[in-house]
Amino acid sequence: MVVPAGRRSGKTELAKRRLVVSLPQKKPWSDPRYFAGAPTREQAKRIFWQDLKALVPRRWIRRVYETELCILTRFGSELWVVGLDRPQRIEGTPWDGGVLDEYANMKPTAWIENIRPALSDRRGWCWFIGVPEGLNHYKDLADFARSGVDPDWGFYTWYSEDILPPEEIEAAKRVLDERTYRQEFQGSFETTTGRVYYAYTRELHEDPSIRLDPQRPIVVCCDFNVEVCVWELCQTDGRRVWVFDEIVLRNASTVEMAQELLRRYGHHKKGLVVYGDSAGSQRSTTGRSDYAILLDMGFRDQRIRKTNPPVKDRVNAVNAMLRNTKGEVRLTHSPGCTYLRRDFETVTWREGGVEIEKRDTERTHASDALGYFIEYCFPLRINRPDPEKRFYK
Repeated sequence: MVVPAGRRSGKTELAKRRLVVSLPQKKPWSDPRYFAGAPTREQAKRIFWQDLKALVPRRWIRRVYETELCILTRFGSELWVVGLDRPQRIEGTPWDGGVLDEYANMKPTAWIENIRPALSDRRGWCWFIGVPEGLNHYKDLADFARSGVDPDWGFYTWYSEDILPPEEIEAAKRVLDERTYRQEFQGSFETTTGRVYYAYTRELHEDPSIRLDPQRPIVVCCDFNVEVCVWELCQTDGRRVWVFDEIVLRNASTVEMAQELLRRYGHHKKGLVVYGDSAGSQRSTTGRSDYAILLDMGFRDQRIRKTNPPVKDRVNAVNAMLRNTKGEVRLTHSPGCTYLRRDFETVTWREGGVEIEKRDTERTHASDALGYFIEYCFPLRINRPDPEKRFYK
C-alpha cells in the first residue's frame, strides 16, 4: 500500500497500529516478524520505538530488547525497528510485513533488491508512507499503485486539512510557499527541476526604495569562497527581510572581505551580526577558521549552526520568504544586489532535483549566503502537536 499523504495527517500513527494489530495474528509458522523502517536507524528509533512500546499491551510482551530495538511477544511474533541506510540489514530472515516511513528518502534500489525478496517467502505486506520529495522513485511507485495494474497494490492519500485544525493550516500557509505547501500538506508530487528559486520575480522582489535603517543591526550573510566571494547585507524586523547591499571581491581572503565590510559599515551604531556557512568553522583561506578570524577582527556576534541544514530546507525557507501560500512577499532586495538577483533568476537544480547545480563558479554564493540566515531565523517548522493526542505525526 502506497500512502503519500500530507504532513501530520496521521499516516504514521495508522501504520504503527497496523503493525501492532498484526502481532497476535496466527500464522503457519511460530515466529512472525514485522518491521518499522525509516531512512536511518536514528530516524526509525525517533519515529517508532517509544510509541510502539506504549501501544503494544503489556500482557502481550515477553521481552523488550532495547539495544536491538525489538519487541518479542508471548505469541512468538517479533516487532523490529530498523534503519534502511544499509538495506542489506533486512536480508537473511523472512518477514511477514512492515512499514517504510519517509520512503522518498530511502535508496531507490532498496525495495526491489533488498526488501521485496525478504517478504516473498511469507507473502508479506508492506506500507510505503511519507511526504513526497520531488519526482523520484516514490512517485514511480505511487503511479504504479494508482494505475490498478496489480490488484495487490493500493494507493491512498488525503490532505492535512482533513485532519489538522484550521488555525494550523492557516499558520502553515503563512510560512510556506505554494509549491512546498502542496507537497508537505497535500501530499502532492512536485517537480524540483528547473529554477531553484521559482518564487522570485524581479517585479515583486526588487525594491529601489530600500535603505539602511540606522536603528537596526546589520545582518552579514557569509558564504566563504576564494575565486568569487560574496557576502549579502540585510536587515529584518522579525517578519520581513530586506537586502540593501552586497560585497563582492575576487580572489579575496576572509580578512579582505571583513576589511571591506568595516570600511563600508564599521561605523554602524547598532552593530553587525554574522550568519553563514557552518563549514567556515572548520577551515579558511588562511588555515584558520573563518569565524575565528572574524572574531579577532571584532565580529563577536556570530550565529552559526553546528552543521548546515539540508539544501532542501534552506531553499524552501527562502522561497517561502519570497512568496508564501497567502501571496505575502517578505523578502526584497535593492537593485544594487546584482549577484543575488542573478542567483534568484538563474540557479537551477541538478538532474534529480536533490542538489543545486554549481558548475558555474559565478553563481550560488549570494543565494547560499542569504539562505543560511533565512533558514536560521525563519525555518519551516510548524510542530505544535495537539496536547490531547499522545500519538501524533
